[in-house]
Order: sequence, then structure tokens, then C-alpha cells
Amino acid sequence: MNVPRVFFLILDAFDPVRLSPHLTPNLWRWANADGAATGIGRSVMASCTYPNHASFVTGVRPSEHGIWTNHVIREGEVLGAWDAGPLAPTLFDSYGGEASTAFGDHHLVGVMGARTAASHWPPDGALSPEIALDPLAYPADEAVLPHLVEALGSEARLVVGYFGSIDTYSHIYGPGSDEAADTYRRVDDRIGQLEEAIDWPQSAIIVVSDHVQDTAAERPGIDLRSVLGEETIVVDEGSAALIGPMSDPGVLHGVEGVEGWEQLADGNVLAWCERGRYFGSSELPILKGVHGGAHTLTQLALVSGGHPARSPLAAAVNDGEVPAESWAGAIAGVLG
Repeated sequence: MNVPRVFFLILDAFDPVRLSPHLTPNLWRWANADGAATGIGRSVMASCTYPNHASFVTGVRPSEHGIWTNHVIREGEVLGAWDAGPLAPTLFDSYGGEASTAFGDHHLVGVMGARTAASHWPPDGALSPEIALDPLAYPADEAVLPHLVEALGSEARLVVGYFGSIDTYSHIYGPGSDEAADTYRRVDDRIGQLEEAIDWPQSAIIVVSDHVQDTAAERPGIDLRSVLGEETIVVDEGSAALIGPMSDPGVLHGVEGVEGWEQLADGNVLAWCERGRYFGSSELPILKGVHGGAHTLTQLALVSGGHPARSPLAAAVNDGEVPAESWAGAIAGVLG
């Protein structure tokens, strides 16, 4: 029986406009293989890493899986999304016995519920001394690569991988910087190395990003604590912010730089700011690239591989913008 395998590869902060035969020739070749399709995906809000990764594997939006930003507010306490975990079932609950993962962000093990996978790396989402780290203290791509190659060479029917370096170097130097462009090239080189381990005729390949980045404006941060009071819970997440229960969220309309807000069912508020602005008290941006708000919702959506099961996935990409929460159901449809 020609049983399909799914390789779901997430490239953090990969901007679809950077896909080209010159900058990313290996990925470009995947995008132009027989039966492949390339389009645009749409991030959930906030356009942060963890809400989108939770949606990738649960098939629902943050209103159901409970992860609105990289941190959550539960019962008046701020928790890392990796400790809180998603409130909805994940692909790993259904296919964990046939799944293998390798993540360049150790927190994703908890965010995506990947502990139930037959194999996951880093083990238990913990960093060990021998793991090489990038400048923001996440597992470097070169540390992820051999584990992802091993997963692709295993019997796993679902392999989920993640490279985070584009996000890291875009944060540090800016998304339009030469350093960011060099990182796209390095990631593409690793994609070429992965290809050697892929059973192409048996595989449906999905490559996505979780958001893009804006260049941070050389302006002071938007300090919501100075407006709302130090007793108010405020979680700054780049160009988004999660705010604890507010009796009058309408006050945010009067805060310079705030573009919009949404009252959440749990009483908390999700706010976002104007393009290039960011939340926090710093006088100048600490990072040159920011995301989280409504201006960084774009995602890469690419389907390739040699198994016929890729065809309905490619058709969905060709039909229009692909929501982040649609991938879990699409993957389940392939795996059966």
C-alpha cells in the first residue's frame, strides 16, 4: 500500500517574498516541483510564534486553544505558553505513536503538546549543555539538523520540524538586513541537506512560516503600565500586548500608537499597535525586528512532495489564503 508520509516544516518568520531562485534555490525547487503549490497563509492573532504553532497542531484559533501570545494569563498569573500548553487536542494526541519532531525552540515541545510523540527533540523540551544555541538562546539550526534528518529517516508517518534562525537574526538586525538575507541562505542550505533524507515519492511536504516581521521604528516603546497602572497585568509581545482583565478597555483608544484591541472571552484584552511600533518601556527598540500585531500576519504556504496525497493540499493553497488553523485538519486528512 502506498501509505503517505507528511513532513511539516516550519520556518519561523520566513517572508514569502524572499522565496526566490537566487536567495533560496533549494526551497524554490521544491516550490516548482511537479504538483507543487506556493501561496500565502494567514497568522492568527497575535502574530507570535506560540499561538500559531498551537493552531498548526490543534486546528483551532486561540479562542479555543487558549494561547493568545507567547505567554498566557490564567487565573491572574502569567505563565509561559509552554508550561500552560494548549487547551485543545493536538495532532500528537491522534498520531503521536507515528510522529517524530525536532524543534529549534525547546518551548515548542510544550506549546504543541509534542511530548506524546513517539520521538521528540529536545527531550522533554529541556536544554542540555551540549546543545548549540543561537544568539537568543534557542537551539541553533545546526543542532536541529541531525535530529530532523534522523526523524526523516525513521518510520514516522508524521515528521514536524522547525528552524528558528530567520526569526532570531531578523529580530537582532532587522528583517531587511544583510544578516537576515544571509540567514535565509543558510536555512536554504539546510533544506538541501534535508532533501537527501526525504522519501520523496512517499511524502507530502508542507512548508510554512508563522508570521513575518516589521522593522522597529526608532521611537519609544508604548508603555501600557504607565497608562493602566502597575497593578494591571501587561504582557508585552512585540507589536502585541496581552492585558489582564480591564473594566474599561476603551481607554486604550486614547493611547498614542495603539491601533486596536479585542476583548477576549476570559476578560483579558489583546491589543496591537501601529506598524513598526512596539510595546514596552524602552526609549529605543531593543530588537530591530518586531511582530505580534496586525501588520505581520503573512505566512508562507508551500506544498510539495511526490505522493499523490499532496494534490488536495496544493489545491487548497492555490484556492487562496490559507489560515494557520487549517493545517491540522489537512494533515489529518492525508494521514487518515
